[in-house]
Amino acid sequence: MIRTFFFIILISFFSCKTKTPVFEIFQEVNFTIPAGKDPIATHHFLIHDIPSFLNQNLKEKEISLSNINQLYAGKGKFLSIYSNANFGVISKMSVWIYKKGDYNNSIEIYYRDNVPLNLNGEIKLLSTGEDVRDILSGDLYEMDIEMQFKSFVPELIDCRFTYSFAAYVE
Repeated sequence: MIRTFFFIILISFFSCKTKTPVFEIFQEVNFTIPAGKDPIATHHFLIHDIPSFLNQNLKEKEISLSNINQLYAGKGKFLSIYSNANFGVISKMSVWIYKKGDYNNSIEIYYRDNVPLNLNGEIKLLSTGEDVRDILSGDLYEMDIEMQFKSFVPELIDCRFTYSFAAYVE
């Protein structure tokens, strides 16, 4: 009985495979949160004409888009560029992407709810796990960063959003 138990554990240990992406696309965008934004409305920060770099990565790896089974958003975080701003003023946020000029067909790729009060200089986001192949297949895409605040934004915050997309094949 014990021998069978150890055999099952050994098999499950060696059969566990972690997926590694074929390639990752690392990107960043900058934007500014103006002082005085109110806690009542949902505020949108639109970023236009972001290059996708998907076709360049496919060409470099000599893979076609049809070989990619999954293309997901990887790690994402907001950084305060010039100061150690308190992102605790943010209540919730989400990041949506869409094909250039097609806002009605957007996909949420990151979110963060219940942001802690004292979060200085950096805020990490959670990936939604949505497949973004269709949107990134074009040369350019656009982004909508939605934010709700806990109180009025006390000062201007220059932000950098760093994120990635990971491509997988099976």
